[in-house]
Amino acid sequence: MSESDSRTVDIKPWIDRARRDPLVYAERQATEVVLTAIGSLPGYGSHLFLKGGTLMAMVYESPRGTADVDFTTDLPASPDLAAKLREELDRALPRATARLGYPDLMLRVQTIKERPRPFGSPGTSFPALDVKIAYTRRGQGERRLISGQAPNVIDIEVSFNEPVHDIEVIRLGIDGPVFSAYAMTDLIAEKFRALLQQVVRNQHRQQKIYRRQDVYDIAHLVTRFPPDDDERATILESFHEKCTARGIIPTADSLSDPRIAERARAEWNSLRQEIGELPDFDLCFAKVEALYRSLPWAS
Repeated sequence: MSESDSRTVDIKPWIDRARRDPLVYAERQATEVVLTAIGSLPGYGSHLFLKGGTLMAMVYESPRGTADVDFTTDLPASPDLAAKLREELDRALPRATARLGYPDLMLRVQTIKERPRPFGSPGTSFPALDVKIAYTRRGQGERRLISGQAPNVIDIEVSFNEPVHDIEVIRLGIDGPVFSAYAMTDLIAEKFRALLQQVVRNQHRQQKIYRRQDVYDIAHLVTRFPPDDDERATILESFHEKCTARGIIPTADSLSDPRIAERARAEWNSLRQEIGELPDFDLCFAKVEALYRSLPWAS
């Protein structure tokens, strides 16, 4: 998708809702700077696709807050990527703060860690980069930021080798900066895959994995932005691609496995800390399951 086909989003209300909390307010401004900087990176910006909770909050009006910023990339996991990305980000971040009108905000890359190491080795299926971008107000913590010890950071995960089926360009304001993101169909497809995979993962790990946020997010999307027939077909295509990459063979009945609802329900009440008033789990899961079954499985 080209920039001329971009979707315009006003994220100022999302930022301004945190004005009474100086820490969250600065964090959301810093997030806007990070997205603007990443979108402007030559050779990288169009290959980094926003997903997850930040995309839900900024584009799809979700009240679920998250300080983490998650991306998928179609770039190869080359051993020199971390150093190059760090250099480009440190060059782009000051330009982004100036463009957005935040002269009192300073950002720089604090750390980039490869996971696992050695990074990009042939035996690694789904490597990732964990990036911490530090931020501070001028005059409040510049020394700690410069020394790499700033306490306030934006945590970014960049995952590799994840199938990407459908993306869109997000423009921040009418003439604002742009970045790439999962389309809603890919967002839902990945959340369906994650719900199914929690059972597969739990069979091989001592620590259980719970995906209560995916139930909430899909239910929110179904309620606010119900997919039409074409979008349901696209969701299923993307879902099959994502499941194939993970060795999962889904069927129309896969989401009815009682272990999926059991694990998603286990930490449901913890969402109250993020969103305040918590909807009923059974009602939300019913919406999720109804959408899943309504996908065009017969075709």
